[in-house]
Amino acid sequence: MLSYPLKIILIHDIIPFKKAASVSKGLLAVLIIIVSTSAIAADSAWKKTLRADPINHQSVCLLVSPAKTTSDGYESTPVQLLFNGSSLVIATESELDGAFKDLQLLVDDKPPMHSDKIINKNFLVFDANVAELLKLMRAGQQITVNLRFWPTWPATHSFPIKFSLIGFSKAHDMLSKGC
Repeated sequence: MLSYPLKIILIHDIIPFKKAASVSKGLLAVLIIIVSTSAIAADSAWKKTLRADPINHQSVCLLVSPAKTTSDGYESTPVQLLFNGSSLVIATESELDGAFKDLQLLVDDKPPMHSDKIINKNFLVFDANVAELLKLMRAGQQITVNLRFWPTWPATHSFPIKFSLIGFSKAHDMLSKGC
């Protein structure tokens, strides 16, 4: 649900009738762009929420990305990023495959960070160099996680899933204020 003000002004109230047709097409295009970008920004914002941490199962305040859907080689599975203050967790409903040592994340065009720490088959944990990762995420625009799922036979490739970092810094700043 979108929550931003929208004011409608009839074109004939401000422009004489003959010019209204050509001007209204341009204004309509501008209005569509404004509404579209507002909807994208609203949809891509990170949220802080109180829920069970997938690592220690205790209720904690987490920063949560919007969920994305990707193929796991057989069907679609949701993927979501969770930041608990000490690690970034990639959560999915499909079983992850760490055998190829290619599970990684990239922030913008920075070098990839690798992890082979899989918990309960569905959670990939990045808990090394968290200060550097946090710095990159706060300054970045996009994070791409490359996941491989099991069983995919014959083995194919990892699946890249892109997440926006819009709203991450703001949500991280609010994390210290509790949930």
